Amino acid sequence: MLIRERLERCEFSNSERVIIDFILKEKMNIKNMTMKEIANATYTSPSTLIRIAHKMKFKGWNELKEAYLKEEEYLQTHFLDIDANLPFSNDDTIMSIASKIATLKKEAIDDTLSLVRHDDLQKAVQMIKKASSIYVFAVSNNGLITQEFAHNMSRIKKKVTICNLQGELVYSAINVDIQSCAIIVSYSGETPILSRVIQALKMNGIPIIAITNIGENTVSRNADVVLRICTREKLYSKIATFSTDVSFEYILDLLYSCVFSLDYDKNLERKTKISQMIEKGRFSTIDIMKEDEF
Repeated sequence: MLIRERLERCEFSNSERVIIDFILKEKMNIKNMTMKEIANATYTSPSTLIRIAHKMKFKGWNELKEAYLKEEEYLQTHFLDIDANLPFSNDDTIMSIASKIATLKKEAIDDTLSLVRHDDLQKAVQMIKKASSIYVFAVSNNGLITQEFAHNMSRIKKKVTICNLQGELVYSAINVDIQSCAIIVSYSGETPILSRVIQALKMNGIPIIAITNIGENTVSRNADVVLRICTREKLYSKIATFSTDVSFEYILDLLYSCVFSLDYDKNLERKTKISQMIEKGRFSTIDIMKEDEF
């Protein structure tokens, strides 16, 4: 759940609700306002702001304010000219659709990049580096998206097991080797079967990387590190999961690339040699595609 949504739904006193209504209305305008200035503007007191922060499970007002402003900044950036749920209409020509889908996917990647945090990415990469194998848990088409990640990782000798057979997910989680790590891929972060998977993983002390939305959810609360994805789509009312799929793919490609870079020269030499051996005889008549030996 987003901070904005929690502010709207949490139970507050009348004086607290006055402040909530004020910051929800003013949004980014509170950035340079002090506690005293907000209190004066709402005819309340600074202590009321502190009580709100504590009810929201933050240490203090400044922590809540910073998190709220980061969320608002994200929501007000990108996707200003296109709807992630309905990127085109029945009046669009096929070339207009082509342009809008391209714009949507570019926006999704830029949107996801804005959510990447150095320390979280570094922690996830180190978890993967130390793990003897990686288990990826996903349902529905998210399981298909992770296949390319597993394929790429296998080329640099990192074993990845995709667990997406829904009836076997918890069983697989229980049997994850103690030296491994797990990646949970979930847009909503509230899929019931994945909640059970997390319980099984935590019971055995397995480190968990979550790839999920920007809000607080069951998956993010229980993960050791969280990588956030583009969060613009509704659960059902949409043409397709265009932006979500691109965002998942980008994060998985990013993880692979960062792990690859840990031993760049060795991995590049290995991948090139193996590809040359496996794809011997493959050629192209287009110069830009030709390898040096041609």
